[in-house]
Amino acid sequence: MFERTHSSRIRMNRFGDGNSLLRRNWRPFYILVNIAIDSLAVIAAGFTAYAIRQLFVTLPPMTLSRAIGIASACSAIAVATGLLTGLYRSAYRIPFTEQYREAGQAFVYSSFAMIFGMYLVLGSQLPPRFIALFMCLIPVFFVAGRTAINGANLYLQRKGFGRHNTMILNWNGATPNLPDRFALFPELGYSVRAFACPGSGTAACDQHHCTLQRDFAQLRLFRKDPKQDILPCYALNELRKGIREQQIERLFVPMVKPVADGFADLVKVCLEEKVKLKVISHESEELLRFSRVKDIAGISLYSPPKRVTNRLKARIKRLFDWVGSLLLVVLFSPLFALVTLSILIEDGSPVLFRQRRASMKGGRSFEFLKFRSMIKDAEMRQKALNGINETEGGLFLLKRDPRVTKVGRWIRKFSIDELPQLFNVLRGEMSLVGPRPLTMMDLDSVSPDNDFAGYYYLRDNLRPGITGLWQICGRREVPFREMVLLDLYYIENQSIIFDLEILFATIPVVLFGKGAY
Repeated sequence: MFERTHSSRIRMNRFGDGNSLLRRNWRPFYILVNIAIDSLAVIAAGFTAYAIRQLFVTLPPMTLSRAIGIASACSAIAVATGLLTGLYRSAYRIPFTEQYREAGQAFVYSSFAMIFGMYLVLGSQLPPRFIALFMCLIPVFFVAGRTAINGANLYLQRKGFGRHNTMILNWNGATPNLPDRFALFPELGYSVRAFACPGSGTAACDQHHCTLQRDFAQLRLFRKDPKQDILPCYALNELRKGIREQQIERLFVPMVKPVADGFADLVKVCLEEKVKLKVISHESEELLRFSRVKDIAGISLYSPPKRVTNRLKARIKRLFDWVGSLLLVVLFSPLFALVTLSILIEDGSPVLFRQRRASMKGGRSFEFLKFRSMIKDAEMRQKALNGINETEGGLFLLKRDPRVTKVGRWIRKFSIDELPQLFNVLRGEMSLVGPRPLTMMDLDSVSPDNDFAGYYYLRDNLRPGITGLWQICGRREVPFREMVLLDLYYIENQSIIFDLEILFATIPVVLFGKGAY
Protein backbone atom coordinates (compact mmCIF):
# COMPACT_ATOMS: atom_id res chain seq x y z
CA MET A 1 0.00 0.00 0.00
CA PHE A 2 2.83 2.36 0.96
CA GLU A 3 4.64 1.49 -2.27
CA ARG A 4 1.62 2.42 -4.39
CA THR A 5 1.00 5.63 -2.44
CA HIS A 6 4.65 6.64 -2.71
CA SER A 7 4.68 6.00 -6.46
CA SER A 8 1.48 7.99 -6.94
CA ARG A 9 2.89 10.89 -4.96
CA ILE A 10 6.04 10.91 -7.05
CA ARG A 11 4.01 10.94 -10.26
CA MET A 12 1.81 13.76 -8.95
CA ASN A 13 4.93 15.76 -8.14
CA ARG A 14 6.34 15.01 -11.56
CA PHE A 15 3.22 15.51 -13.67
CA GLY A 16 0.74 17.00 -11.27
CA ASP A 17 -1.29 20.07 -10.55
CA GLY A 18 -1.43 23.76 -11.36
CA ASN A 19 0.08 24.74 -14.67
CA SER A 20 1.64 21.29 -15.18
CA LEU A 21 -0.36 20.80 -18.39
CA LEU A 22 1.52 23.70 -19.95
CA ARG A 23 4.80 22.50 -18.43
CA ARG A 24 4.37 19.01 -19.90
CA ASN A 25 3.31 20.34 -23.31
CA TRP A 26 5.75 23.21 -23.46
CA ARG A 27 7.44 22.05 -26.66
CA PRO A 28 4.30 22.07 -28.91
CA PHE A 29 3.21 25.36 -27.29
CA TYR A 30 6.66 26.83 -27.93
CA ILE A 31 6.50 25.74 -31.59
CA LEU A 32 3.05 27.30 -32.05
CA VAL A 33 4.30 30.54 -30.53
CA ASN A 34 7.31 30.39 -32.89
CA ILE A 35 4.97 30.15 -35.87
CA ALA A 36 2.83 33.02 -34.58
CA ILE A 37 5.87 35.24 -33.89
CA ASP A 38 7.33 34.59 -37.35
CA SER A 39 3.97 35.37 -38.98
CA LEU A 40 3.67 38.62 -37.07
CA ALA A 41 7.29 39.49 -37.90
CA VAL A 42 6.58 39.28 -41.65
CA ILE A 43 3.36 41.33 -41.31
CA ALA A 44 5.16 43.92 -39.14
CA ALA A 45 7.91 44.14 -41.76
CA GLY A 46 5.25 44.82 -44.41
CA PHE A 47 3.58 47.53 -42.32
CA THR A 48 6.93 49.20 -41.58
CA ALA A 49 7.99 49.03 -45.23
CA TYR A 50 4.70 50.69 -46.19
CA ALA A 51 5.19 53.45 -43.59
CA ILE A 52 8.75 54.19 -44.77
CA ARG A 53 7.65 54.21 -48.43
CA GLN A 54 4.83 56.67 -47.73
CA LEU A 55 7.28 59.07 -46.07
CA PHE A 56 9.52 59.32 -49.12
CA VAL A 57 7.40 58.18 -52.07
CA THR A 58 3.89 59.45 -52.75
CA LEU A 59 3.50 58.36 -56.37
CA PRO A 60 2.35 55.98 -57.54
CA PRO A 61 -0.17 55.73 -54.67
CA MET A 62 -0.39 52.58 -52.55
CA THR A 63 -3.05 51.72 -49.97
CA LEU A 64 -2.36 50.27 -46.53
CA SER A 65 -4.82 47.43 -47.15
CA ARG A 66 -2.85 46.38 -50.23
CA ALA A 67 0.42 46.39 -48.27
CA ILE A 68 -1.09 44.31 -45.47
CA GLY A 69 -2.57 41.93 -48.05
CA ILE A 70 0.85 41.38 -49.64
CA ALA A 71 2.49 40.96 -46.23
CA SER A 72 -0.17 38.46 -45.08
CA ALA A 73 0.25 36.33 -48.22
CA CYS A 74 4.03 36.42 -47.80
CA SER A 75 3.61 35.47 -44.15
CA ALA A 76 1.68 32.35 -45.18
CA ILE A 77 4.39 31.47 -47.73
CA ALA A 78 7.17 31.95 -45.15
CA VAL A 79 5.45 29.74 -42.55
CA ALA A 80 4.66 27.04 -45.15
CA THR A 81 8.31 27.04 -46.26
CA GLY A 82 9.45 26.80 -42.64
CA LEU A 83 7.17 23.81 -42.09
CA LEU A 84 8.38 22.01 -45.23
CA THR A 85 12.06 22.59 -44.43
CA GLY A 86 11.74 21.43 -40.81
CA LEU A 87 12.38 24.82 -39.20
CA TYR A 88 9.58 24.53 -36.64
CA ARG A 89 9.82 20.82 -35.95
CA SER A 90 13.42 21.32 -34.90
CA ALA A 91 12.86 24.63 -33.11
CA TYR A 92 13.02 23.07 -29.66
CA ARG A 93 15.72 20.49 -30.32
CA ILE A 94 18.69 22.43 -31.66
CA PRO A 95 20.83 25.29 -30.31
CA PHE A 96 19.67 28.83 -30.95
CA THR A 97 22.54 29.52 -33.36
CA GLU A 98 21.49 26.54 -35.46
CA GLN A 99 17.90 27.82 -35.41
CA TYR A 100 19.02 31.09 -37.00
CA ARG A 101 20.94 29.22 -39.70
CA GLU A 102 17.91 27.04 -40.47
CA ALA A 103 15.70 30.14 -40.54
CA GLY A 104 18.09 31.85 -42.95
CA GLN A 105 17.81 28.93 -45.36
CA ALA A 106 14.01 28.98 -45.09
CA PHE A 107 14.01 32.75 -45.76
CA VAL A 108 16.08 32.33 -48.93
CA TYR A 109 13.71 29.63 -50.23
CA SER A 110 10.59 31.59 -49.32
CA SER A 111 11.94 34.84 -50.82
CA PHE A 112 11.97 33.32 -54.30
CA ALA A 113 8.42 32.01 -53.79
CA MET A 114 7.24 35.39 -52.45
CA ILE A 115 8.68 37.47 -55.30
CA PHE A 116 7.55 35.00 -57.97
CA GLY A 117 4.04 34.83 -56.48
CA MET A 118 3.73 38.62 -56.27
CA TYR A 119 4.91 38.96 -59.85
CA LEU A 120 2.30 36.44 -61.05
CA VAL A 121 -0.53 38.15 -59.17
CA LEU A 122 0.41 41.83 -59.56
CA GLY A 123 2.36 41.85 -62.80
CA SER A 124 3.22 45.39 -63.87
CA GLN A 125 1.52 46.76 -60.74
CA LEU A 126 4.24 45.27 -58.53
CA PRO A 127 5.50 48.07 -56.19
CA PRO A 128 9.31 47.74 -56.47
CA ARG A 129 10.34 50.13 -53.68
CA PHE A 130 7.90 48.59 -51.22
CA ILE A 131 9.04 45.06 -52.12
CA ALA A 132 12.72 45.99 -51.73
CA LEU A 133 12.12 47.54 -48.29
CA PHE A 134 9.85 44.68 -47.28
CA MET A 135 12.38 41.93 -48.14
CA CYS A 136 15.17 43.79 -46.31
CA LEU A 137 13.07 44.28 -43.16
CA ILE A 138 11.83 40.67 -42.84
CA PRO A 139 15.17 39.34 -41.44
CA VAL A 140 15.37 42.27 -39.01
CA PHE A 141 11.92 41.65 -37.53
CA PHE A 142 12.44 37.90 -37.59
CA VAL A 143 15.70 38.09 -35.60
CA ALA A 144 14.08 40.48 -33.10
CA GLY A 145 11.07 38.21 -32.62
CA ARG A 146 13.08 34.99 -32.41
CA THR A 147 15.56 36.56 -29.97
CA ALA A 148 12.67 37.64 -27.74
CA ILE A 149 11.02 34.22 -27.72
CA ASN A 150 14.30 32.40 -27.16
CA GLY A 151 15.06 34.64 -24.21
CA ALA A 152 11.58 34.02 -22.83
CA ASN A 153 12.07 30.29 -23.34
CA LEU A 154 15.29 30.24 -21.31
CA TYR A 155 13.64 32.27 -18.53
CA LEU A 156 10.61 29.98 -18.38
CA GLN A 157 12.82 26.89 -18.48
CA ARG A 158 14.50 28.13 -15.33
CA LYS A 159 10.99 28.21 -13.87
CA GLY A 160 10.48 24.58 -14.84
CA PHE A 161 8.66 24.89 -18.17
CA GLY A 162 9.89 22.39 -20.72
CA ARG A 163 12.51 21.01 -18.32
CA HIS A 164 12.95 17.28 -17.88
CA ASN A 165 14.67 15.79 -14.85
CA THR A 166 17.38 13.62 -16.37
CA MET A 167 19.63 10.75 -15.30
CA ILE A 168 22.71 9.70 -17.29
CA LEU A 169 23.90 6.10 -17.28
CA ASN A 170 27.67 6.04 -16.87
CA TRP A 171 28.12 2.71 -18.67
CA ASN A 172 31.78 1.63 -18.45
CA GLY A 173 32.77 5.25 -17.93
CA ALA A 174 31.18 6.36 -21.23
CA THR A 175 28.86 9.37 -21.07
CA PRO A 176 29.48 10.81 -24.63
CA ASN A 177 30.04 14.36 -23.29
CA LEU A 178 26.38 14.62 -22.33
CA PRO A 179 26.94 16.80 -19.24
CA ASP A 180 28.97 19.25 -21.33
CA ARG A 181 26.38 19.18 -24.09
CA PHE A 182 23.45 19.86 -21.77
CA ALA A 183 25.41 22.62 -20.04
CA LEU A 184 26.25 24.30 -23.35
CA PHE A 185 22.71 23.98 -24.72
CA PRO A 186 20.24 24.62 -21.88
CA GLU A 187 17.54 25.24 -24.49
CA LEU A 188 17.35 21.46 -24.94
CA GLY A 189 15.57 21.36 -21.60
CA TYR A 190 17.45 18.56 -19.80
CA SER A 191 18.11 19.10 -16.11
CA VAL A 192 20.60 16.45 -14.99
CA ARG A 193 19.73 15.29 -11.48
CA ALA A 194 21.71 12.05 -11.08
CA PHE A 195 23.97 9.43 -12.60
CA ALA A 196 23.66 5.66 -12.68
CA CYS A 197 26.46 3.11 -12.88
CA PRO A 198 26.51 -0.66 -13.38
CA GLY A 199 27.38 -2.54 -10.22
CA SER A 200 25.93 -4.06 -7.10
CA GLY A 201 26.12 -1.00 -4.88
CA THR A 202 26.77 2.73 -4.75
CA ALA A 203 30.46 2.03 -4.21
CA ALA A 204 30.57 0.69 -7.76
CA CYS A 205 30.56 4.30 -8.95
CA ASP A 206 33.82 5.14 -7.15
CA GLN A 207 36.01 4.20 -10.11
CA HIS A 208 34.35 6.97 -12.13
CA HIS A 209 34.46 9.46 -9.26
CA CYS A 210 36.97 11.88 -10.83
CA THR A 211 35.11 11.90 -14.14
CA LEU A 212 31.81 12.55 -12.44
CA GLN A 213 33.28 15.32 -10.30
CA ARG A 214 34.32 17.12 -13.45
CA ASP A 215 30.88 16.57 -14.93
CA PHE A 216 29.16 17.81 -11.78
CA ALA A 217 31.06 21.10 -12.05
CA GLN A 218 29.55 21.54 -15.50
CA LEU A 219 26.07 20.82 -14.21
CA ARG A 220 25.69 23.38 -11.43
CA LEU A 221 23.62 25.61 -13.71
CA PHE A 222 21.00 22.86 -13.90
CA ARG A 223 20.59 22.48 -10.12
CA LYS A 224 17.98 24.29 -8.10
CA ASP A 225 20.62 24.33 -5.36
CA PRO A 226 23.82 25.51 -7.09
CA LYS A 227 25.81 25.03 -3.87
CA GLN A 228 25.43 21.26 -4.11
CA ASP A 229 28.66 20.09 -5.73
CA ILE A 230 27.90 16.39 -5.91
CA LEU A 231 24.97 14.78 -7.69
CA PRO A 232 23.91 11.32 -6.50
CA CYS A 233 25.09 8.23 -8.36
CA TYR A 234 22.90 5.10 -8.21
CA ALA A 235 23.82 1.52 -8.97
CA LEU A 236 21.58 -0.32 -11.44
CA ASN A 237 19.91 -2.28 -8.64
CA GLU A 238 19.01 1.12 -7.08
CA LEU A 239 17.75 2.59 -10.34
CA ARG A 240 14.08 2.53 -9.37
CA LYS A 241 14.90 4.25 -6.08
CA GLY A 242 16.91 6.94 -7.91
CA ILE A 243 14.14 7.58 -10.43
CA ARG A 244 11.62 8.10 -7.65
CA GLU A 245 13.86 10.17 -5.39
CA GLN A 246 15.00 12.48 -8.18
CA GLN A 247 11.64 12.42 -10.07
CA ILE A 248 13.43 11.36 -13.26
CA GLU A 249 11.64 11.70 -16.61
CA ARG A 250 14.50 10.99 -19.05
CA LEU A 251 17.27 8.39 -18.87
CA PHE A 252 20.18 8.63 -21.30
CA VAL A 253 22.27 5.57 -22.08
CA PRO A 254 25.29 5.23 -24.38
CA MET A 255 24.76 2.34 -26.81
CA VAL A 256 27.86 0.46 -25.68
CA LYS A 257 27.04 -3.22 -26.19
CA PRO A 258 23.37 -2.79 -25.22
CA VAL A 259 22.97 -6.53 -24.76
CA ALA A 260 25.36 -6.38 -21.79
CA ASP A 261 24.21 -7.60 -18.38
CA GLY A 262 21.59 -5.38 -16.82
CA PHE A 263 20.25 -3.70 -19.94
CA ALA A 264 17.01 -5.71 -19.97
CA ASP A 265 16.40 -4.74 -16.33
CA LEU A 266 17.06 -1.12 -17.26
CA VAL A 267 14.37 -1.22 -19.93
CA LYS A 268 11.93 -2.90 -17.54
CA VAL A 269 12.37 -0.19 -14.91
CA CYS A 270 11.87 2.58 -17.50
CA LEU A 271 8.73 0.84 -18.73
CA GLU A 272 7.23 0.50 -15.25
CA GLU A 273 8.23 3.98 -14.08
CA LYS A 274 7.14 5.69 -17.33
CA VAL A 275 10.59 7.13 -18.01
CA LYS A 276 11.70 7.84 -21.58
CA LEU A 277 14.87 5.92 -22.43
CA LYS A 278 17.10 7.66 -24.98
CA VAL A 279 20.26 6.35 -26.63
CA ILE A 280 23.41 8.22 -27.53
CA SER A 281 25.95 6.30 -29.58
CA HIS A 282 28.55 6.87 -32.23
CA GLU A 283 26.05 5.69 -34.83
CA SER A 284 23.25 7.93 -33.60
CA GLU A 285 25.67 10.85 -33.60
CA GLU A 286 26.58 10.03 -37.20
CA LEU A 287 22.91 10.49 -38.16
CA LEU A 288 23.29 14.24 -37.59
CA ARG A 289 24.93 14.50 -41.00
CA PHE A 290 21.54 13.81 -42.56
CA SER A 291 19.58 16.94 -43.34
CA ARG A 292 16.33 15.91 -41.62
CA VAL A 293 17.87 14.61 -38.38
CA LYS A 294 18.10 17.61 -36.09
CA ASP A 295 17.83 16.26 -32.54
CA ILE A 296 21.27 16.45 -30.93
CA ALA A 297 20.01 14.75 -27.77
CA GLY A 298 19.74 11.16 -28.90
CA ILE A 299 17.15 8.71 -30.17
CA SER A 300 14.43 7.20 -28.01
CA LEU A 301 14.40 3.45 -27.58
CA TYR A 302 11.38 3.60 -25.31
CA SER A 303 8.77 6.31 -24.72
CA PRO A 304 5.84 6.13 -22.28
CA PRO A 305 2.68 5.49 -24.33
CA LYS A 306 0.18 8.31 -24.79
CA ARG A 307 -2.85 6.29 -25.79
CA VAL A 308 -5.33 9.09 -26.54
CA THR A 309 -2.74 11.17 -28.42
CA ASN A 310 -1.43 8.16 -30.34
CA ARG A 311 -4.93 7.08 -31.42
CA LEU A 312 -5.72 10.60 -32.63
CA LYS A 313 -2.43 10.85 -34.52
CA ALA A 314 -3.03 7.44 -36.12
CA ARG A 315 -6.49 8.46 -37.37
CA ILE A 316 -5.25 11.79 -38.74
CA LYS A 317 -2.33 10.05 -40.45
CA ARG A 318 -4.66 7.45 -41.99
CA LEU A 319 -6.94 10.18 -43.37
CA PHE A 320 -3.91 12.05 -44.71
CA ASP A 321 -2.62 8.86 -46.37
CA TRP A 322 -5.95 7.96 -47.96
CA VAL A 323 -6.61 11.41 -49.41
CA GLY A 324 -3.01 11.88 -50.54
CA SER A 325 -2.71 8.48 -52.22
CA LEU A 326 -6.07 8.87 -53.99
CA LEU A 327 -4.99 12.23 -55.43
CA LEU A 328 -1.64 10.80 -56.52
CA VAL A 329 -3.29 7.81 -58.24
CA VAL A 330 -5.44 10.21 -60.29
CA LEU A 331 -2.45 12.47 -61.02
CA PHE A 332 -0.17 9.63 -62.16
CA SER A 333 -2.77 7.59 -64.05
CA PRO A 334 -1.26 8.49 -67.49
CA LEU A 335 2.16 7.36 -66.22
CA PHE A 336 0.62 4.10 -64.96
CA ALA A 337 -0.68 3.42 -68.48
CA LEU A 338 2.66 4.26 -70.14
CA VAL A 339 4.73 2.02 -67.83
CA THR A 340 2.24 -0.84 -68.16
CA LEU A 341 2.48 -0.70 -71.93
CA SER A 342 6.32 -0.52 -71.85
CA ILE A 343 6.64 -3.60 -69.62
CA LEU A 344 4.21 -5.61 -71.78
CA ILE A 345 6.12 -4.73 -74.96
CA GLU A 346 9.57 -5.65 -73.54
CA ASP A 347 8.90 -8.73 -71.42
CA GLY A 348 5.17 -9.48 -71.41
CA SER A 349 3.01 -10.05 -68.37
CA PRO A 350 2.82 -9.87 -65.40
CA VAL A 351 3.11 -6.11 -65.15
CA LEU A 352 3.07 -6.04 -61.34
CA PHE A 353 5.56 -7.71 -59.05
CA ARG A 354 3.97 -9.09 -55.87
CA GLN A 355 6.01 -10.02 -52.80
CA ARG A 356 5.39 -10.69 -49.11
CA ARG A 357 7.07 -8.03 -47.00
CA ALA A 358 7.08 -6.86 -43.38
CA SER A 359 8.79 -4.33 -41.14
CA MET A 360 10.39 -7.01 -38.91
CA LYS A 361 10.80 -10.74 -38.70
CA GLY A 362 7.56 -12.24 -37.42
CA GLY A 363 5.72 -8.95 -37.87
CA ARG A 364 2.64 -8.15 -39.91
CA SER A 365 3.23 -9.10 -43.54
CA PHE A 366 1.32 -8.06 -46.64
CA GLU A 367 1.43 -8.38 -50.42
CA PHE A 368 3.76 -5.62 -51.58
CA LEU A 369 3.14 -4.18 -55.08
CA LYS A 370 5.65 -2.78 -57.57
CA PHE A 371 5.93 -2.43 -61.30
CA ARG A 372 8.02 -5.41 -62.39
CA SER A 373 11.55 -4.19 -63.11
CA MET A 374 13.32 -7.56 -63.23
CA ILE A 375 13.09 -10.74 -65.24
CA LYS A 376 10.30 -13.12 -64.26
CA ASP A 377 12.39 -15.60 -62.21
CA ALA A 378 14.46 -12.93 -60.40
CA GLU A 379 13.75 -14.20 -56.87
CA MET A 380 14.90 -17.73 -57.69
CA ARG A 381 18.17 -16.34 -59.03
CA GLN A 382 18.94 -14.24 -55.91
CA LYS A 383 20.59 -17.10 -53.98
CA ALA A 384 23.20 -17.40 -56.70
CA LEU A 385 24.01 -13.69 -56.24
CA ASN A 386 24.16 -13.59 -52.42
CA GLY A 387 27.93 -13.97 -52.50
CA ILE A 388 28.36 -10.61 -54.26
CA ASN A 389 25.87 -8.65 -52.10
CA GLU A 390 27.10 -5.04 -51.82
CA THR A 391 25.44 -4.13 -48.52
CA GLU A 392 25.12 -5.58 -45.02
CA GLY A 393 22.59 -6.40 -42.31
CA GLY A 394 19.16 -7.27 -43.64
CA LEU A 395 19.49 -5.85 -47.16
CA PHE A 396 20.41 -7.37 -50.52
CA LEU A 397 21.51 -4.80 -53.10
CA LEU A 398 23.61 -4.75 -56.25
CA LYS A 399 24.42 -1.61 -58.22
CA ARG A 400 24.56 -3.60 -61.46
CA ASP A 401 22.01 -6.32 -60.89
CA PRO A 402 21.94 -8.54 -64.01
CA ARG A 403 18.28 -9.38 -63.42
CA VAL A 404 17.03 -5.83 -64.12
CA THR A 405 15.32 -5.24 -67.49
CA LYS A 406 15.82 -2.21 -69.74
CA VAL A 407 12.48 -0.69 -68.75
CA GLY A 408 13.20 -1.68 -65.16
CA ARG A 409 16.48 0.23 -65.11
CA TRP A 410 14.65 3.40 -66.18
CA ILE A 411 11.68 3.13 -63.82
CA ARG A 412 13.97 2.22 -60.90
CA LYS A 413 16.19 5.24 -61.41
CA PHE A 414 13.24 7.60 -60.92
CA SER A 415 11.37 5.34 -58.43
CA ILE A 416 8.43 4.96 -60.82
CA ASP A 417 8.36 1.24 -59.99
CA GLU A 418 7.15 2.18 -56.48
CA LEU A 419 3.94 3.89 -57.65
CA PRO A 420 1.66 0.79 -57.37
CA GLN A 421 2.24 0.96 -53.61
CA LEU A 422 -0.29 3.78 -53.62
CA PHE A 423 -2.86 0.98 -53.82
CA ASN A 424 -1.24 -0.62 -50.75
CA VAL A 425 -1.82 2.71 -49.01
CA LEU A 426 -5.47 2.84 -50.11
CA ARG A 427 -5.95 -0.70 -48.76
CA GLY A 428 -4.52 0.34 -45.39
CA GLU A 429 -1.42 -1.90 -45.64
CA MET A 430 1.06 0.96 -46.03
CA SER A 431 1.46 4.67 -45.40
CA LEU A 432 2.83 7.42 -47.63
CA VAL A 433 5.66 7.92 -45.13
CA GLY A 434 7.05 5.30 -42.76
CA PRO A 435 9.72 2.62 -42.22
CA ARG A 436 10.57 0.75 -45.40
CA PRO A 437 9.21 -2.84 -45.49
CA LEU A 438 11.80 -5.57 -46.10
CA THR A 439 11.53 -8.89 -47.90
CA MET A 440 11.13 -12.03 -45.79
CA MET A 441 14.52 -13.23 -47.09
CA ASP A 442 16.21 -10.00 -46.03
CA LEU A 443 14.59 -10.17 -42.58
CA ASP A 444 15.86 -13.73 -42.12
CA SER A 445 19.41 -12.45 -42.65
CA VAL A 446 19.24 -9.78 -39.89
CA SER A 447 21.97 -10.63 -37.40
CA PRO A 448 22.02 -9.78 -33.66
CA ASP A 449 24.76 -7.23 -34.39
CA ASN A 450 22.37 -5.31 -36.61
CA ASP A 451 19.06 -5.34 -34.74
CA PHE A 452 20.07 -3.09 -31.81
CA ALA A 453 19.27 -5.66 -29.13
CA GLY A 454 15.95 -6.31 -30.80
CA TYR A 455 14.89 -2.68 -30.85
CA TYR A 456 14.38 -2.77 -34.59
CA TYR A 457 11.02 -4.40 -33.74
CA LEU A 458 9.81 -0.84 -33.03
CA ARG A 459 9.70 -0.40 -36.83
CA ASP A 460 6.49 -2.44 -36.68
CA ASN A 461 4.79 0.24 -34.55
CA LEU A 462 3.84 2.17 -37.70
CA ARG A 463 2.59 1.10 -41.10
CA PRO A 464 5.46 0.68 -43.59
CA GLY A 465 5.91 3.62 -45.94
CA ILE A 466 6.46 4.31 -49.64
CA THR A 467 9.06 6.89 -48.67
CA GLY A 468 10.83 7.80 -45.45
CA LEU A 469 14.02 9.12 -43.93
CA TRP A 470 16.01 6.25 -45.43
CA GLN A 471 14.99 7.26 -48.96
CA ILE A 472 15.77 10.97 -48.62
CA CYS A 473 19.04 10.37 -46.74
CA GLY A 474 20.72 8.25 -49.40
CA ARG A 475 18.53 5.16 -49.84
CA ARG A 476 20.70 2.22 -50.82
CA GLU A 477 23.85 4.09 -49.82
CA VAL A 478 22.73 4.05 -46.15
CA PRO A 479 23.84 0.93 -44.18
CA PHE A 480 21.24 -1.24 -42.45
CA ARG A 481 22.11 -0.16 -38.90
CA GLU A 482 21.74 3.52 -39.77
CA MET A 483 18.48 2.72 -41.58
CA VAL A 484 17.13 1.23 -38.32
CA LEU A 485 18.18 4.32 -36.35
CA LEU A 486 16.59 6.60 -38.96
CA ASP A 487 13.37 4.61 -38.59
CA LEU A 488 13.50 4.92 -34.79
CA TYR A 489 14.08 8.67 -35.13
CA TYR A 490 11.07 8.98 -37.44
CA ILE A 491 8.87 6.92 -35.11
CA GLU A 492 9.72 9.24 -32.21
CA ASN A 493 9.15 12.44 -34.22
CA GLN A 494 6.29 11.28 -36.46
CA SER A 495 3.70 13.94 -37.33
CA ILE A 496 1.80 15.18 -40.37
CA ILE A 497 4.23 18.10 -40.58
CA PHE A 498 7.20 15.71 -40.60
CA ASP A 499 5.44 13.60 -43.26
CA LEU A 500 4.97 16.69 -45.45
CA GLU A 501 8.61 17.61 -44.91
CA ILE A 502 9.76 14.13 -46.01
CA LEU A 503 7.40 14.08 -49.00
CA PHE A 504 8.70 17.51 -50.03
CA ALA A 505 12.30 16.29 -49.72
CA THR A 506 11.49 13.14 -51.71
CA ILE A 507 10.76 15.17 -54.88
CA PRO A 508 14.41 16.14 -55.69
CA VAL A 509 15.61 12.68 -54.64
CA VAL A 510 13.26 11.08 -57.19
CA LEU A 511 13.93 13.63 -59.94
CA PHE A 512 17.72 13.24 -59.71
CA GLY A 513 17.65 9.49 -58.98
CA LYS A 514 19.84 9.87 -55.87
CA GLY A 515 20.85 6.50 -54.40
CA ALA A 516 18.65 4.58 -56.87
CA TYR A 517 19.88 1.60 -58.89
